[in-house]
Amino acid sequence: MKILLCMLSFSMFIGNLAYAGYDGVSYGIHHQYISPRALGMGDAFVAVANDYTALYYNPAGLAFRDEGELNLSFGLGASSNFKSFADEVSTASSTQGSETDKQNAMFGVIQKQYGKTFSARVVAPNGVYVGKGWGIGFIPADLSVELTPNQPVSVNATVYLDTTLSFGWADTIKDIDNAKVAWGITGKVVNRGFFSKSIDAIELVADSNLVQSSDLKEGYFLDADIGMLYRPHIDDDGSLLSFLRLARPTFGAVVRNVIDSDAIGSLKLFNKDATSDNKPEKLTRVLDIGSRWEYPSVWIFGGRGTLDIKDIMHPAFNLRKGLHVGFEFDWSMYSWWKGQYRVGLSQGYLTAGLSALFTWFNLDLVTYADDVGTYNTPKENRVYAVQFNMNF
Repeated sequence: MKILLCMLSFSMFIGNLAYAGYDGVSYGIHHQYISPRALGMGDAFVAVANDYTALYYNPAGLAFRDEGELNLSFGLGASSNFKSFADEVSTASSTQGSETDKQNAMFGVIQKQYGKTFSARVVAPNGVYVGKGWGIGFIPADLSVELTPNQPVSVNATVYLDTTLSFGWADTIKDIDNAKVAWGITGKVVNRGFFSKSIDAIELVADSNLVQSSDLKEGYFLDADIGMLYRPHIDDDGSLLSFLRLARPTFGAVVRNVIDSDAIGSLKLFNKDATSDNKPEKLTRVLDIGSRWEYPSVWIFGGRGTLDIKDIMHPAFNLRKGLHVGFEFDWSMYSWWKGQYRVGLSQGYLTAGLSALFTWFNLDLVTYADDVGTYNTPKENRVYAVQFNMNF
């Protein structure tokens, strides 16, 4: 436990050295990787990390694996009215008549949606393999778009387009007698395209494409996530504390983006005209801490509860945005036929999800919400998402 506390203290110290303000027009917290399983249970997953997503959520979880797992997937999610708003902008720019007529049509579309936020996220087909103590993953494209109609008549647009190659390594610390402790590190190369600014209505009349590849700032980063998991051994000595052994508690911590440097250069994957002087937003160093508590297994049912504080040291962090609580309920008929139901609380908003696995095919459904408001004024952005998987 002392090792875990030392790690947290050190992380808080180095994080304060890198504290920075907002970069762009979005007040939300962008997560470089998201899992529908984690999101369904409030995105409280730091101390769980018991599937292929450990590579991204907490690499220490790789040390506790007994066998290999290959996941191939793609996913998409969006606010309920994202497409309709984008279509209305396109229609307004094509209005028949004078420029004044087109501008008035665009003003009407934007003013009607003042204060709302529309978002979408698309993850291209990607693959992750994890084994006992190691893992590797490649995500060729992860696109996030956030649109907020604003005053004066404009649209705040923020876009992230990441390509990520990751390699993780983990092991247990064997000289600790009263606990099972694991550490892990995920090194990664991230090429990021980034755009975040306000687009006024006059610009949208001339071109309804809110963002084009030539608008993106682009650069690549070399960084790493370092994680730990701590499972105490609780003796069955008849004390009140001994009953906690039934819950098999696990505590975890992850420092994400330890290096937290500016982009090194540009690979020009998205914007062929990108220059090294026009750098994208940094990955941002943050600290996540969490706990996991198992339910007693009954017949084919089991599950766990989780509690995390995430994104500590992020410029947009407050307790509301950082608090994540989740509950997951498992059922399993066979190793190839099983499922899970989840509910949670993330950034002050309810989440829910389910997974269904049959042979190699796995379907994940989730609804969650991001707090895209300012520090003192929360604002909900509800998202509905699906992920299609093949697991081997």
